[in-house]
Amino acid sequence: MAQKPNPIALAMVVCDTVIDDRKTGKKSVIGMFNNITVSKVPALHPRLNIFISMTEGNGDYTCKLQCIYVDENSPVAELGGPIVFKNPQQIIEFNFELCGLPLPKYGTYRFDFYCNDIIVISRKFTVLPPKQSQ
Repeated sequence: MAQKPNPIALAMVVCDTVIDDRKTGKKSVIGMFNNITVSKVPALHPRLNIFISMTEGNGDYTCKLQCIYVDENSPVAELGGPIVFKNPQQIIEFNFELCGLPLPKYGTYRFDFYCNDIIVISRKFTVLPPKQSQ
């Protein structure tokens, strides 16, 4: 039996929100960012979105998005579910909305996206303290 192909990620974007236009089917990514500034840690980030675009899959997959605190290689959040590719030419775009993301410490974090327990794409972001006045 042939092995199922691993999907290929076209994009992974961390942003404030994703707008899905029902009339055109187009998605708008609003407020992309690489850093989150918090006044103190631990903190809960109220809301962010992870937009992912993929292709080259075929059939059913179980996906998982995991947020890792890189300095300790410790997971802080995880969610997921099934996705289905009708054929390898299909491009699937979807969005994960995370409300109350725990940020235990300042430093580097990473979102890892998996299909059938194989990592497809990763994206780092940094949690920073407020700038000190000079």
